[in-house]
Amino acid sequence: MHTSSPIETEFLLLIADISGYTRFMMKNHTARVHAHGIISDLLSAVIAEVQLPMEVNKLQGDAIFMVAAKQAENWPATGRQIGQRLPSFLAAFDRKLTDLATSNICQCIACQQMITLRLKLIGHYGFAVRSHVAGFDELSGVDVIVLHRLLKNEVPGSEYILLTDPAFRFLSPSGEYAPHREHYDDVGDVALRLRFLSASVPATAPRTFSLRDMVRKLGYDIRYLCARQRHPAR
Repeated sequence: MHTSSPIETEFLLLIADISGYTRFMMKNHTARVHAHGIISDLLSAVIAEVQLPMEVNKLQGDAIFMVAAKQAENWPATGRQIGQRLPSFLAAFDRKLTDLATSNICQCIACQQMITLRLKLIGHYGFAVRSHVAGFDELSGVDVIVLHRLLKNEVPGSEYILLTDPAFRFLSPSGEYAPHREHYDDVGDVALRLRFLSASVPATAPRTFSLRDMVRKLGYDIRYLCARQRHPAR
């Protein structure tokens, strides 16, 4: 039986990545139940902003890998529509973080330090091969590698949108984007556009009575106990 080979397709590739995640998780090992719950709530808020033709390809710990395959009709207009919505991902993150912080009643390190978390959005436009491996949807190719390389960059900030020139041309986003450049030994120079955003989250995580926060933290504990029952070694 003849099986067709995977075909390279044009894709918009986006990663929404939580800044400060590693430090947050390492410092909060003893409060890991609440730390994981906070990260889950924040990622869920960002995912809720995803609209077709964008789709979530996979979650990568502290990051959401989103893609949009080239459509036959009105693709340039679709790109501009997506470009106008880029700040909504960061706004949704900030709203959820503000909600969590202002209703917080917990004194654990995770709940007190969650206000340090921020979101950055990194985008690239290029070609990728989509295949299904053991039931998983996988994208591969040089442009996918380039996107993930950009997670490690020299941008002096924690909340921003960073787009390669091909992504910037496709998305035509509004707002002020400054030229930027990164260099990688295996990729070379990458020309980029950079826009900083300012979070409006509170400066501290207050501790006042909140039934909503009590219910939320109870949910964290229940999810953790259920996970322990499924995976006793965790």
